[in-house]
Amino acid sequence: MEEYRIKNETLEENKISSLIESELEKLGYLIVQVKINNHEKALQIMMERIIGELGINDCTKVSRAIMPMIEANALLPENYRIEISSPGIDRILVRQRDFIQNIGNEIKVELNKKIENKKNYRGEILGLKEECLLLTESKKSDADDKIRIPIKNINKAKLIFSEKLLKL
Repeated sequence: MEEYRIKNETLEENKISSLIESELEKLGYLIVQVKINNHEKALQIMMERIIGELGINDCTKVSRAIMPMIEANALLPENYRIEISSPGIDRILVRQRDFIQNIGNEIKVELNKKIENKKNYRGEILGLKEECLLLTESKKSDADDKIRIPIKNINKAKLIFSEKLLKL
């Protein structure tokens, strides 16, 4: 069964990610995010290795594998370039495993639908339970006050840069 990925993508971006996702997985990579930057005329693909660290050779390999697919399906206007990169230290979190690997780290979460009359939260990841993110809000002093957010209600989740992330 395919693992659910939080997709904050336009229709065009989703067409591209749907086209290349299985090919990337065969090569040993997972898509983190696909973005079309019209201002810079660039297709930006954030990805990670299923196992191990992402290197420059990985980016080259993926670029060569997906360019013919994108061109054959005419999914980009002419004169666009492809930028392939890792998600970085203060990455977005898109799969359940991303949240699990970052338990104890602080994140910003933007929801699709309000919970407790709010769409935006900032707090520490406590864990996952029954496909829900457990979060302690940064602003609240009561550590027992946990927010329970269904993964499928998350529009975007991003780590907050900190000294702790640099030590990982």
